[in-house]
Amino acid sequence: MNDRITEYLNLIYNATNMPVHYFKGEDCVSAFPANLLPGRYIYSYRKALLSKEGSFHYFATDECLYIGAVQCRDTDEYVVIGPVSTIPVREEAIRTMITKYALENETGEEQVREFFHRTPSFTLYQFLSILSLIHKEMNGMTVDVLSLYRDTNSVVERRVDREHSNALMERKENEAFHDSYYFEQAYYGLLEKGDVSGLTEMMKSVPQVREGAVASNSLRQAKNIFIASITLATRHAIRGGLDIETAYQLSDSYIQEAERMTDTAAITFLNGNAIFDFTRRVAEAKIPAGMSPEIFRCIQYIANRVNQEITVDMIARELNMDRSTLSKKFKRELGFNISSFIMRRKLEEAKSLLHFTDKTVSEISEYLCFSTQSYFQNVFKKKYGMTPREYRRSVVAFTAEPQGIPERP
Repeated sequence: MNDRITEYLNLIYNATNMPVHYFKGEDCVSAFPANLLPGRYIYSYRKALLSKEGSFHYFATDECLYIGAVQCRDTDEYVVIGPVSTIPVREEAIRTMITKYALENETGEEQVREFFHRTPSFTLYQFLSILSLIHKEMNGMTVDVLSLYRDTNSVVERRVDREHSNALMERKENEAFHDSYYFEQAYYGLLEKGDVSGLTEMMKSVPQVREGAVASNSLRQAKNIFIASITLATRHAIRGGLDIETAYQLSDSYIQEAERMTDTAAITFLNGNAIFDFTRRVAEAKIPAGMSPEIFRCIQYIANRVNQEITVDMIARELNMDRSTLSKKFKRELGFNISSFIMRRKLEEAKSLLHFTDKTVSEISEYLCFSTQSYFQNVFKKKYGMTPREYRRSVVAFTAEPQGIPERP
C-alpha cells in the first residue's frame, strides 16, 4: 500500500498545498512538503487524534487550526493532514506556536514561518471533503461530510433548545423583554438612507434598550454586540448603495479593530464611529431605490475594478447586454452616464488612498489606470477644487489636530 498511497497523497498535496503526513506505526513514511513541515507540531496532536474510535478523525487545535487523520482499518497505517486554517495564519499565532512547540529548534524559525505562510486557507467543509477522499482511498468507503455536521449539531441544538426555553420563560416571568427591534429599524434605516444629520439627531436621545446576554463576561459581551451591530450595518449599507466589497472590507477592518481592544467603553465608542462612517459612505455613494438588478451588477462591477481600465463595452459583455441598451438604462435610472460614474469611483478611490496610505501621487495615478499623472491631477482638481497633493496636505493637517473623545452613542 505504501507506494500507492504515497503517490495518491502527493497528488492531494500538489492539488491543494495542504500538508500531509503518512505514518506506518511510529514511523513517518512520507511527508509533503518534505523539507518544511514542522513535524513536532504534528506529533503533538497525533496521539489525541488516534485515541478516538473509528477511522476518521478531526479537531481544531488551540490555535484554531484544523488537523485531521484517517486510519487504515486493516493495518497500522494512517494519514494526518493539516494544520490548515479558515483564514491566513497571523503572525502572532505563528509566534505562539513557535514558542509553545519549540519549533525553531527543529527546523529553524524562518522555515516555520515560511511553512505557515504558504499553507492555504480552507473552509471546514473543504477540509473534511479532502479528508473523506483520503478515507475513500485507504478504506474504500466514502464519509458523508454533511452527516458530521448533523451529528455534531444535534447535541448543540438540544442544548440551545433547553437554554432557550429556560431563558424565554424567565424573561416572560420578569417581563424583561428584548425591546431593541424598533430602535434598530429606525437606527439602521437612517444608515441605509445615508442620513447623517438624522442619525446625529437620533443619537442625542437614545432610549435605554435591553441587550441580550451573548457572552460570559462584559468584554466579550461588548465585542459580540459590536460584531452584530457591524453585521447589520454592512447589510443596510449595501442596500443603501455602498458597493459590496467596500462594505464587507470595512466591516472586517472594524471588527478586527474591536477584537484588539480591551476596554468596553472604547468598543462602544468605536461602534458609534463605525455607524457614522458607514452612513457617510452611503451618502457619498447614494443611489436611487428600486434600481434594476442589471444596473446594480453594473455598479458592483465598476466598484471592484477601479484599478483597471474599464470600458462600457467590457461591462456590457459582462452583463450580456447590448452596449446601447445598457448605457440608456444606466442614464435613465441614475441620471448620469456610465463613463461619469467610472471616473467618479476612481476619484473617490484616489481620495481614500491619498488620505489613508503613503502612496505617491504617481503611484496612485498608475494604480487607477489614468493615462498620465497630469491628467489625473487635472480631473482631480476639477472635481474637488484642489490638486491631489493639496488634498493630502489638507486631510493630514485636519487629522493632526486633537479630535477629542466622541460622544457615547
